Amino acid sequence: MWNSFLRLYQQTEKTLGSLKFAVFIILIFAVCLIFGTFMESYHGAEYANRLVYKSLPFMGVQLLMFLSILSATLLRLPPKKHLYGFYVIHLGLMTLFLGSYITYEAGVDGSLTLAPNSPAREVSLNTDQLLMQFPAKGNQVTIDLPYSFGTKNLDFKWENIKILRFIPFADEVIGWSEDKLADTSRLHSGEYRIENDNFGEDFTLSLHPASDFESTAQLGPLSVHYMPEVLADCFGKDSHKGLLVWDAQGGRCFAPQTKDMKEQKGISGKNLLILKESGEDLRFLPDLSPLPVDKDLKIVQDSPYRIFSRSLFQEKPHLFLFGRFVGYFDKEASKWMVKEFKNLTPVDLPWMGFKIVLKNHSPSKFPIRVPEAVTPIQDNGQLIKGAMKAIEIQAGDTRFWVTNQRAMSIEDPKDGKIIFQLGRKSLTLPFEITLDQFKMDTDPGTNNPASYESFVTLFKGNEGSEKHHVFMNHPMKYSTFTFYQASYFQTQQGPFGSIFSVNYDPGRPWKYLGSILLVLGSLWHFVLRKKPSKKNAETSHA
Repeated sequence: MWNSFLRLYQQTEKTLGSLKFAVFIILIFAVCLIFGTFMESYHGAEYANRLVYKSLPFMGVQLLMFLSILSATLLRLPPKKHLYGFYVIHLGLMTLFLGSYITYEAGVDGSLTLAPNSPAREVSLNTDQLLMQFPAKGNQVTIDLPYSFGTKNLDFKWENIKILRFIPFADEVIGWSEDKLADTSRLHSGEYRIENDNFGEDFTLSLHPASDFESTAQLGPLSVHYMPEVLADCFGKDSHKGLLVWDAQGGRCFAPQTKDMKEQKGISGKNLLILKESGEDLRFLPDLSPLPVDKDLKIVQDSPYRIFSRSLFQEKPHLFLFGRFVGYFDKEASKWMVKEFKNLTPVDLPWMGFKIVLKNHSPSKFPIRVPEAVTPIQDNGQLIKGAMKAIEIQAGDTRFWVTNQRAMSIEDPKDGKIIFQLGRKSLTLPFEITLDQFKMDTDPGTNNPASYESFVTLFKGNEGSEKHHVFMNHPMKYSTFTFYQASYFQTQQGPFGSIFSVNYDPGRPWKYLGSILLVLGSLWHFVLRKKPSKKNAETSHA
């Protein structure tokens, strides 16, 4: 096989010429590097690594370069004195390739996150990993995920769990899931848009317990409440002190009048309201609980009835949405208004010229956040698009997504509770590092960081500890690892933390040796080598 390759190389070299062939391979390599640099600038280093630098095609180009260098050397054996410099140059190039291969196979390239005054030793590597934990069994399973730049369909099965596909760069979009057993009077969901001449925002609300969306939203000073549609029937009616009573089981709502209510003193002087309903007395302490109470004034937890006081929502702007209806308090008219959404016609609201429109409503489907594959976009060294990773899993008949931002757990009939986490493969350092102080300087007149640096303590176990100052172009080196100041973050408590880039390069000595051989070979071949004189050339020709 090797002899066949040598003959092919020799024939190609004769056809194109040795210089043209070498230039052709180098040109392909250079184009790949330029393309990778462009991808890194606009889409981030990780995307460039996955798409170019660590991809199989680019590895193939490097292998082709190595084989062409090796072949060019072997075809010029046995050694000739005037080619000694040529041999040293090619030996240097092959040594560089060898060092790069050793680094690729055995090197470490990851990051270390340092929270203030918290010892850390876990290095997060660039390999994505799915962790499945089985608390009942006391064990866990880890699965390394492919290093791909786009969606990758997986064919992996663990007992009754199937790993379907992996998305390395994703953003969340809204998807709708069907629930045929949903109570359409209570568990509906909707998408709305509120806007005026200066502002507009879309938002999604849901009453379904399996939805990723809440039943409330805060839009500046406006509080939005999403409620069962049955409440719209009585929300705009006058009632005793603005009270409404809702029968969740019967699916009805009524506005009790003063003549239907009795008031007595209850607990701690709170009003006890008694309402006749279907031949029985309903007792409420609305200042304490929306649930009814029994004769002993104890809350009835399993009652389907709820009491609701609208008077609590009249002073500040509150918007009530009931699926296909909208309700609000009109201060000018001093009354509650309920209007129905018709098609996509906006409904006028009594605040600053705002209007609201119903974009989508479903009584049986509920909204969930679904990862969608995207091309990442980088700004100031941070991904502003595509920062999420996601993996789709099927357990039995249930499909769900696990992301690096949100873990998932399910109950399995056989294994009990299973916890799924998507993260990075980690490496535990044989020592600890603690961030003592993080310092950042900003550009004059702005909050843009001009430089940042970390003061850390390295704990070496029985060997004691030592202080280090890490900043740009001034890394910390210990054992076989090198730590570079890479980035920073702000904790919830306020102080800043630091992120180090961690590197272990076992192929570095070979790269240095290859570089030295390149320099020596170039000097030997192009400078020190003496060309044969014209007289010697004529004598040799004769």
